[in-house]
Amino acid sequence: MIKSTFSLTLVLAMVVAAVIPLEAQEPRSGESADSQWSRVRRLAPGTEIRVTIRGSQAANVYFVSADDSGLTGLDLTDPALPVASARVLRDIASQHPEYIGSAAKGGTVLVNSVRLTPAGVFVADRKVADLQHLVATSARQEIVEINTRQKGRGIWGHLGPLGGYFVGAIAGGYVAGFACQAAVGRDRCDTGPFLTGTLVGGIAGAGYGFQAAHRETEDVIYRAP
Repeated sequence: MIKSTFSLTLVLAMVVAAVIPLEAQEPRSGESADSQWSRVRRLAPGTEIRVTIRGSQAANVYFVSADDSGLTGLDLTDPALPVASARVLRDIASQHPEYIGSAAKGGTVLVNSVRLTPAGVFVADRKVADLQHLVATSARQEIVEINTRQKGRGIWGHLGPLGGYFVGAIAGGYVAGFACQAAVGRDRCDTGPFLTGTLVGGIAGAGYGFQAAHRETEDVIYRAP
Protein backbone atom coordinates (compact mmCIF):
# COMPACT_ATOMS: atom_id res chain seq x y z
CA MET A 1 0.00 0.00 0.00
CA ILE A 2 2.76 2.41 1.01
CA LYS A 3 4.76 1.55 -2.10
CA SER A 4 1.79 2.19 -4.43
CA THR A 5 0.99 5.47 -2.64
CA PHE A 6 4.52 6.78 -3.05
CA SER A 7 4.49 5.64 -6.68
CA LEU A 8 1.34 7.66 -7.34
CA THR A 9 2.86 10.66 -5.54
CA LEU A 10 5.96 10.37 -7.71
CA VAL A 11 3.84 10.23 -10.85
CA LEU A 12 1.95 13.37 -9.82
CA ALA A 13 5.22 15.19 -9.17
CA MET A 14 6.54 14.11 -12.57
CA VAL A 15 3.36 15.34 -14.29
CA VAL A 16 3.67 18.76 -12.64
CA ALA A 17 7.36 18.99 -13.55
CA ALA A 18 6.66 17.95 -17.14
CA VAL A 19 4.50 20.98 -17.85
CA ILE A 20 7.18 23.52 -16.86
CA PRO A 21 7.97 25.44 -20.09
CA LEU A 22 11.36 25.51 -21.71
CA GLU A 23 13.20 28.84 -21.50
CA ALA A 24 14.22 28.96 -25.13
CA GLN A 25 13.78 27.15 -28.39
CA GLU A 26 16.31 26.49 -31.11
CA PRO A 27 15.83 25.55 -34.77
CA ARG A 28 15.40 21.79 -35.09
CA SER A 29 18.49 19.88 -36.11
CA GLY A 30 18.57 19.38 -39.88
CA GLU A 31 15.85 21.95 -40.53
CA SER A 32 16.45 23.73 -43.82
CA ALA A 33 17.07 27.47 -44.08
CA ASP A 34 13.96 27.80 -46.27
CA SER A 35 11.83 26.13 -43.61
CA GLN A 36 13.18 28.50 -40.98
CA TRP A 37 12.62 31.50 -43.24
CA SER A 38 9.01 30.50 -43.77
CA ARG A 39 8.49 31.08 -40.03
CA VAL A 40 9.88 34.58 -40.46
CA ARG A 41 7.41 35.29 -43.26
CA ARG A 42 4.53 34.11 -41.07
CA LEU A 43 5.33 36.51 -38.22
CA ALA A 44 2.47 38.79 -37.23
CA PRO A 45 3.07 42.41 -38.31
CA GLY A 46 4.24 44.49 -35.37
CA THR A 47 6.04 41.59 -33.67
CA GLU A 48 9.20 42.77 -31.95
CA ILE A 49 12.21 40.87 -33.25
CA ARG A 50 15.97 40.99 -32.80
CA VAL A 51 17.87 40.87 -36.09
CA THR A 52 21.59 40.19 -36.34
CA ILE A 53 23.18 41.35 -39.58
CA ARG A 54 26.52 39.98 -40.75
CA GLY A 55 29.29 42.28 -39.50
CA SER A 56 26.89 44.36 -37.36
CA GLN A 57 25.41 44.30 -33.89
CA ALA A 58 21.94 42.93 -33.31
CA ALA A 59 19.10 45.46 -33.55
CA ASN A 60 15.54 45.40 -32.21
CA VAL A 61 12.88 46.21 -34.80
CA TYR A 62 9.15 45.71 -35.28
CA PHE A 63 8.39 43.26 -38.07
CA VAL A 64 6.65 44.78 -41.10
CA SER A 65 7.03 42.21 -43.88
CA ALA A 66 9.33 39.62 -45.42
CA ASP A 67 9.71 37.93 -48.78
CA ASP A 68 12.26 35.67 -50.42
CA SER A 69 14.74 38.51 -50.81
CA GLY A 70 14.73 39.97 -47.32
CA LEU A 71 12.99 41.55 -44.38
CA THR A 72 11.55 44.97 -43.59
CA GLY A 73 11.30 46.21 -40.03
CA LEU A 74 10.56 49.42 -38.18
CA ASP A 75 13.35 50.73 -35.95
CA LEU A 76 11.89 52.89 -33.16
CA THR A 77 14.96 52.99 -30.91
CA ASP A 78 15.88 56.61 -31.72
CA PRO A 79 15.61 58.46 -28.37
CA ALA A 80 14.73 61.68 -30.24
CA LEU A 81 11.53 60.09 -31.54
CA PRO A 82 8.55 61.28 -29.41
CA VAL A 83 6.96 58.50 -27.39
CA ALA A 84 3.48 59.24 -28.76
CA SER A 85 4.76 59.12 -32.35
CA ALA A 86 6.57 55.84 -31.71
CA ARG A 87 3.33 54.38 -30.35
CA VAL A 88 1.40 55.42 -33.46
CA LEU A 89 4.10 54.00 -35.73
CA ARG A 90 4.07 50.73 -33.82
CA ASP A 91 0.29 50.56 -34.23
CA ILE A 92 0.68 51.21 -37.96
CA ALA A 93 3.20 48.38 -38.24
CA SER A 94 0.78 46.05 -36.42
CA GLN A 95 -2.50 47.00 -38.10
CA HIS A 96 -1.54 48.50 -41.47
CA PRO A 97 1.99 47.37 -42.41
CA GLU A 98 1.26 48.25 -46.04
CA TYR A 99 1.25 51.93 -45.04
CA ILE A 100 4.98 51.71 -44.28
CA GLY A 101 5.78 50.42 -47.75
CA SER A 102 3.45 52.93 -49.37
CA ALA A 103 5.18 55.89 -47.70
CA ALA A 104 8.64 54.52 -48.48
CA LYS A 105 7.69 54.24 -52.17
CA GLY A 106 6.46 57.85 -52.44
CA GLY A 107 2.99 57.84 -50.93
CA THR A 108 1.62 59.92 -48.07
CA VAL A 109 -0.04 58.31 -45.07
CA LEU A 110 -1.86 60.23 -42.33
CA VAL A 111 -2.79 58.46 -39.09
CA ASN A 112 -4.11 60.66 -36.30
CA SER A 113 -1.62 63.54 -36.21
CA VAL A 114 1.29 61.54 -37.64
CA ARG A 115 2.06 61.91 -41.33
CA LEU A 116 4.41 59.58 -43.19
CA THR A 117 6.01 60.76 -46.43
CA PRO A 118 9.27 59.97 -48.26
CA ALA A 119 10.57 63.26 -46.79
CA GLY A 120 10.12 62.03 -43.24
CA VAL A 121 7.72 61.52 -40.34
CA PHE A 122 5.78 64.62 -39.35
CA VAL A 123 3.63 65.49 -36.35
CA ALA A 124 1.46 68.56 -36.93
CA ASP A 125 3.80 69.68 -39.74
CA ARG A 126 6.87 69.25 -37.51
CA LYS A 127 9.40 66.73 -38.76
CA VAL A 128 10.35 64.29 -36.02
CA ALA A 129 12.34 61.67 -37.94
CA ASP A 130 13.67 60.63 -41.33
CA LEU A 131 11.60 57.76 -42.70
CA GLN A 132 14.65 56.04 -44.18
CA HIS A 133 16.19 55.92 -40.70
CA LEU A 134 13.12 54.20 -39.28
CA VAL A 135 12.46 51.67 -42.03
CA ALA A 136 15.15 48.98 -41.82
CA THR A 137 15.42 46.72 -44.87
CA SER A 138 17.78 43.75 -44.63
CA ALA A 139 18.75 41.40 -47.45
CA ARG A 140 18.18 37.77 -46.52
CA GLN A 141 21.77 36.72 -47.36
CA GLU A 142 23.07 39.31 -44.88
CA ILE A 143 20.91 38.12 -41.97
CA VAL A 144 22.69 35.86 -39.51
CA GLU A 145 19.95 35.30 -36.94
CA ILE A 146 16.44 36.41 -36.01
CA ASN A 147 15.05 36.10 -32.49
CA THR A 148 11.63 36.74 -31.02
CA ARG A 149 10.64 37.34 -27.41
CA GLN A 150 7.33 36.05 -26.14
CA LYS A 151 5.46 36.05 -22.84
CA GLY A 152 3.53 33.22 -21.30
CA ARG A 153 4.94 30.28 -23.24
CA GLY A 154 4.28 26.70 -22.22
CA ILE A 155 1.36 25.14 -20.38
CA TRP A 156 1.92 27.10 -17.16
CA GLY A 157 2.14 30.35 -19.11
CA HIS A 158 -1.23 29.63 -20.72
CA LEU A 159 -2.76 28.54 -17.42
CA GLY A 160 -1.78 31.77 -15.70
CA PRO A 161 -2.51 32.36 -11.99
CA LEU A 162 -6.10 31.11 -12.07
CA GLY A 163 -5.41 27.89 -13.93
CA GLY A 164 -2.21 27.43 -11.93
CA TYR A 165 -4.21 27.67 -8.72
CA PHE A 166 -6.54 24.82 -9.71
CA VAL A 167 -3.72 22.57 -10.98
CA GLY A 168 -1.63 23.26 -7.87
CA ALA A 169 -4.60 22.75 -5.57
CA ILE A 170 -5.51 19.37 -7.07
CA ALA A 171 -1.91 18.14 -7.12
CA GLY A 172 -1.17 19.46 -3.62
CA GLY A 173 -4.33 17.99 -2.15
CA TYR A 174 -3.74 14.51 -3.53
CA VAL A 175 -0.05 14.49 -2.67
CA ALA A 176 -0.76 15.57 0.92
CA GLY A 177 -3.61 13.07 1.26
CA PHE A 178 -1.60 10.13 -0.03
CA ALA A 179 1.41 11.14 2.04
CA CYS A 180 -0.74 11.11 5.18
CA GLN A 181 -2.13 7.70 4.33
CA ALA A 182 1.37 6.37 3.74
CA ALA A 183 2.62 7.77 7.04
CA VAL A 184 -0.16 6.93 9.51
CA GLY A 185 -2.52 4.64 7.65
CA ARG A 186 -5.59 5.12 5.53
CA ASP A 187 -8.08 4.87 8.39
CA ARG A 188 -6.37 7.57 10.47
CA CYS A 189 -6.37 10.34 7.82
CA ASP A 190 -9.32 12.70 7.56
CA THR A 191 -9.80 15.56 5.10
CA GLY A 192 -7.40 17.86 6.98
CA PRO A 193 -4.19 16.95 5.09
CA PHE A 194 -6.03 17.06 1.76
CA LEU A 195 -7.42 20.55 2.48
CA THR A 196 -4.05 21.78 3.70
CA GLY A 197 -2.34 20.41 0.62
CA THR A 198 -5.01 22.00 -1.56
CA LEU A 199 -4.42 25.40 0.01
CA VAL A 200 -0.64 25.23 -0.14
CA GLY A 201 -0.59 23.72 -3.63
CA GLY A 202 -3.13 26.26 -4.89
CA ILE A 203 -1.09 29.21 -3.63
CA ALA A 204 2.11 27.77 -5.08
CA GLY A 205 0.43 26.99 -8.40
CA ALA A 206 -1.09 30.47 -8.65
CA GLY A 207 2.28 32.06 -7.92
CA TYR A 208 4.07 29.94 -10.50
CA GLY A 209 1.31 30.52 -13.05
CA PHE A 210 1.59 34.28 -12.54
CA GLN A 211 5.36 34.18 -13.04
CA ALA A 212 5.07 31.93 -16.09
CA ALA A 213 2.44 34.18 -17.70
CA HIS A 214 4.77 37.18 -17.40
CA ARG A 215 8.06 35.42 -18.14
CA GLU A 216 9.68 36.33 -21.45
CA THR A 217 11.35 33.57 -23.43
CA GLU A 218 13.55 33.94 -26.47
CA ASP A 219 13.16 31.87 -29.61
CA VAL A 220 15.64 31.63 -32.44
CA ILE A 221 13.30 31.40 -35.44
CA TYR A 222 15.99 31.79 -38.10
CA ARG A 223 19.69 31.05 -38.16
CA ALA A 224 21.69 31.28 -41.37
CA PRO A 225 23.38 28.03 -42.40
